This record gives sequence, C-alpha cells and structure tokens, in this order.
Amino acid sequence: MRALALGVLTCLALAIAVVLIRDPDEPWAVAVLILTLGAAAGGIATLLQLRAGTAPRRRGPQRRPATAVRRGAEVGAIVALLLWLRAVDGLSLITAAFVVATFVVAEALLSARPQSSR
Repeated sequence: MRALALGVLTCLALAIAVVLIRDPDEPWAVAVLILTLGAAAGGIATLLQLRAGTAPRRRGPQRRPATAVRRGAEVGAIVALLLWLRAVDGLSLITAAFVVATFVVAEALLSARPQSSR
C-alpha cells in the first residue's frame, strides 16, 4: 500500500508541476495532466477501498485486492474520460451520464455472482 500511496503522490506532484510550468495551449501538457489526474484518482479509490475493507471477500483473501484494483482502474478511467471530454468541449450532462452509466453497468456485470448449476 505504501507503493500505491507513493504513486498517487507522484502523480499529483507531476500534475502540479505541469500546471505551474507548462502552457495550457500545449496539447501534450493537457494530455499529461489528464493522465496523471486519472491515475491519481484511481490510486486514491484503490487505497480507500483497501483501507476501508469495502471490497468483497468472495473468493478468499486474494480476491479483495484484485477487486479494489479493478474498481480503482474504473474510477481512474472515468475521471480521465470526463477530463478528456472537457478538454475537447464534448462534456455535457448527457455525455457524462453515458460515460458513468457504462462503467456502472460494467461493474454490475463483473461483480455479479454466477448462478449455481445444481
């Protein structure tokens, strides 16, 4: 968990450095900012789930970190997509709802318990 926290802090430091040093008209600076903020949000979500213990323990102790990492990656992807849509002037309430709804449906499908064949 220390490595994950260090990664989050590194992403936030890089995002702050890009904001302070680079011109917002440079496309690569905007891309780096979007990617680092998405990675930081995903890392924070993973850390919160691992610390709070909200990840389900269905299939033993090795399942819990995998679920937390998957959900953290989903949060990071949502944040990065919404920021990217904002950068290209494509963000509206409707597009944001579609992005979030897609990930909600994917999480519901991935976390559903399979039916027993007995």
